[in-house]
Amino acid sequence: MNLSRASNEEKLQLCRKYYLGGFALLPFLWLVNVLWFFREAFVEPPYSEQDLIRRYVRRSAVGLGLWGAGLGAWIGLFQSRRAQWGALGDALAFTLPLGTP
Repeated sequence: MNLSRASNEEKLQLCRKYYLGGFALLPFLWLVNVLWFFREAFVEPPYSEQDLIRRYVRRSAVGLGLWGAGLGAWIGLFQSRRAQWGALGDALAFTLPLGTP
């Protein structure tokens, strides 16, 4: 989408939709929101809707960071302790590495 052709109100509505969509367990929408609207929020000359766009972009970045930290923690925990969890670890795994109990 070409944001330069959209009105400021349309940009605000789209930014808000992506921000709210991230709460539907779709954190990649927060990533898209940050990438698409960063310039609108922090680089472009001031306009009336910019404060709300800036707020949505910041909150999207925080939400994306929390999701990334949580996912990273889960991956680290699962990779390091899967074998210790026995049947539960095996049930959660897609593939079982050879040579592990």
